[in-house]
Amino acid sequence: MRVVSSLKEPGPAPAGATPPAGVRRVGIEALPALALRVLRAALQPLPACMADDTELFIRYVHRKPERGLTVICAAGAPRERAAQGSARPAPPRWITISIDEGALEGARIRLSAQDIQQVRPEGAVAGCVATPSLGFAVQDFPSDRRLSSLGASLSTDLQDPLIGQLELAARACLLDPAWHIRRARAEPVRYKPGSRCVIRYELGLEKRSVNGVFRRELSIFGKVHGDPQRALAIHAAAEQLYAAHRHDGSHPIIPRPLGVAETLGLTLSEAISSDTPEEAPRTGLEVLRPRLRRGVDEPVVRLDIPAGELCAVALALAGLHTSGVSLPGPPRTAAKEALRAAERAALIATHCPLVADSARRLARELASRLHALRPEAYAPAHGGFKPSQLLFLGERVFIVDLDGLCRADPALDVGYFLAYLRPSGLWYRRPAMRGWFAGAAATFLTAYRQAIIRRGIDDSTSYGIRKRARLYEAATLFKIAARRAHRLNSPRPAELEAILGEIRACMHDAH
Repeated sequence: MRVVSSLKEPGPAPAGATPPAGVRRVGIEALPALALRVLRAALQPLPACMADDTELFIRYVHRKPERGLTVICAAGAPRERAAQGSARPAPPRWITISIDEGALEGARIRLSAQDIQQVRPEGAVAGCVATPSLGFAVQDFPSDRRLSSLGASLSTDLQDPLIGQLELAARACLLDPAWHIRRARAEPVRYKPGSRCVIRYELGLEKRSVNGVFRRELSIFGKVHGDPQRALAIHAAAEQLYAAHRHDGSHPIIPRPLGVAETLGLTLSEAISSDTPEEAPRTGLEVLRPRLRRGVDEPVVRLDIPAGELCAVALALAGLHTSGVSLPGPPRTAAKEALRAAERAALIATHCPLVADSARRLARELASRLHALRPEAYAPAHGGFKPSQLLFLGERVFIVDLDGLCRADPALDVGYFLAYLRPSGLWYRRPAMRGWFAGAAATFLTAYRQAIIRRGIDDSTSYGIRKRARLYEAATLFKIAARRAHRLNSPRPAELEAILGEIRACMHDAH
């Protein structure tokens, strides 16, 4: 889980909302202790994780426009402080604190500790305590008001209905109906409160034959979705995409889909793994970043561009765009990206007045040009294609997290990827980062163009995708900028200026 380590005291309340004398508004660092008090006062019997010596340690802080503030804490006793930096507590015990947008004033929390402690909770069920009048809620994982099947998706008692679904998935993965589950363990890997949770299932399998009893271990991954119908649609699209690549003899570009537990909204897929330690899976964030390297007889250290991996990514994306997979629903249009860019520019302007005029002006020009785009055709698209959605195994690359699959202009994925390929050092104007990104982007674009032409796309269409991608790239950079603008600790105007400069460059190149 991502940890925000630099947090700012909320500071004085806005005009018209000054608290009474002696009442101090709650800061981020005080929320964990307050959440424990609220849970202890409202829940009976208390969960085991809330013993008298329990403390909460902040693991994740996130703010989204119009969606409020989310704080995820890990529960543990004081003696467990040494494990505070661990990305996955074992066993994980997470407490989620949610504060509605109305209870926030810019980067400050309007509530006081007295507000939270004195107002009686209006709902306390199954590990969830809510005070809607304050816009304040606390949830004890896996309790989640908007992800009601999460608890059942983590329950691996051999009598639970989930075991049957996992057994079917294991047999599909191993292509052998003789295997049975003798034990199972579920480990949450990534959790987005109210939206989804990725779970790793570790299965102990057994099968009997005339030759004896055989046992083996198997890992598979599951994702719990808030909308079961959406889970079904994602699984159906994944099956099509996987079958399309198997049919044409190419390597599949996604992990094999293994099934869906419809009532739980749980999709299941194979774990990407290797039998040799030297070929352990690597994430796109690990692979697609600048690395210092000095070659034999080279006196100067240089930033290495992962050319082979970028070409593999381009080939996989071209395979998705030309797969012919049928996806339901309307296409994701450039007009939608224009609207989002305008919303993000408005957010940047609110949080960082120093760049307000340039952000609004750029967004207006970008929106006008996005509305004018006319792609040759809409194709299957990922919708959020970036390095964190990729997994490498040797020379192969797999696309994961198919939640955003849609019909769209292929340029959307190309631009999205290029926006996120930028190293963060660009925002601090660090030497050599510009050259690294220019070389990496050129490598990817050349490989993508060659791949789609080999798959029957003409050169004129390829050129159009590349041109339009620059505008989608600019729109995605507004998303990256907005995430910096609404951080609780600082809007970081120097970083925003640098990102706005990248947006200008993208729009200039798209002419």
